[in-house]
Amino acid sequence: MKKACFYWFSFLLPLLLMTSCRSYKPAVITEKTTEKITETVHDTIFKTEKDSSSYQALLDCINGKVVVKEVTKASPGKHLSAPKVKIVDNKLDVDCEARAQELFASWKSKETLKDAVIEKPVFIENELTFLEELQIWTGRILFCLLILIFIFWIVKKQINAYRLKI
Repeated sequence: MKKACFYWFSFLLPLLLMTSCRSYKPAVITEKTTEKITETVHDTIFKTEKDSSSYQALLDCINGKVVVKEVTKASPGKHLSAPKVKIVDNKLDVDCEARAQELFASWKSKETLKDAVIEKPVFIENELTFLEELQIWTGRILFCLLILIFIFWIVKKQINAYRLKI
């Protein structure tokens, strides 16, 4: 009877040691997200090409006063009109007018960068802790040892039975 109890306990003890507990702590995955908006003001200068207008005339002196005798050339530019020339009391006046131009432009641009921290619990099934892994390997080793002991016991019993027959 003692041998039968020994064998049963030898068989049930490793099975008892192979049982383990499950961890209920969920794994957490963190995601980082930050939103950053950068607003930039841009400005620029438009270059305009140089412009000129010209006026050529022949002058003459009549009674001691300078007079425009003949206009040989009067040419306007792209933005300039032809010059207006006056001679008053031996004084030369040249007026040249240009159209108004707007040469400045500005605009805004926005750039958005997003980063956030989000924590999501993830339930991972069948993930074992170190202690559970240790228990499993201990159970495997004990089970292999029990099988080897059982095989050795059966072989020894067969050898003893063979000796008794002879």
